[in-house]
Amino acid sequence: MNQEPKDELKECVKVFFEQYLNRREESDGGRMFAPIYVSSCRAMMTKPLNELLEKMRVLSGAEEVKE
Repeated sequence: MNQEPKDELKECVKVFFEQYLNRREESDGGRMFAPIYVSSCRAMMTKPLNELLEKMRVLSGAEEVKE
């Protein structure tokens, strides 16, 4: 069964958030951290990038990170 490209993209974005960006692990010292993250060395791009990633997460239906 073939998915429409739009549906497949939505599912890929959801997986990207739920299995990668939302992943949390505990360090040997007991501190929780995100081992995978997206960042920018351009200070002026950090806020727009975070806003775009959040919009992508919401539109994909991915769960919000529970800290």
